[in-house]
Amino acid sequence: MLQKTITAVLILFLSVSGVFSQESFEEKAERMAWFKDAKLGIFVHYGIYAVNGIDESWSFFNEYLTYDDYMKQLDGFTASEYDAERWINLFKEAGAKYAVLTSKHHDGVALWKGGFEHYNVVDDTPAGAARILIYEK
Repeated sequence: MLQKTITAVLILFLSVSGVFSQESFEEKAERMAWFKDAKLGIFVHYGIYAVNGIDESWSFFNEYLTYDDYMKQLDGFTASEYDAERWINLFKEAGAKYAVLTSKHHDGVALWKGGFEHYNVVDDTPAGAARILIYEK
């Protein structure tokens, strides 16, 4: 019974969600035309797991290493090799029309300083305020 109720609520939500949209189908199609034409985009995943060559931020969830050992990488994250200009040039050479930076990962570490109680590279790593990564021009 609970499953039927949840399914009914979900169907109702999905059927009326478009009614409240502030953008028509045509407007959305026009706005998203660039995406269809772009063809290639780059998604950049950059975070503390780069310190010890850990292959991704799910490593402690997958029991590859403990959470405490994973978070020790905060102390080694200096961003000394971070070079946004070089990255952008490489993306352009590859033919990419856009790039998306993953600014907070599953590990809870953000690449920005916010007003939240979470880890961030500005307050919790040697990279510090000198390298607010997502604001570099």
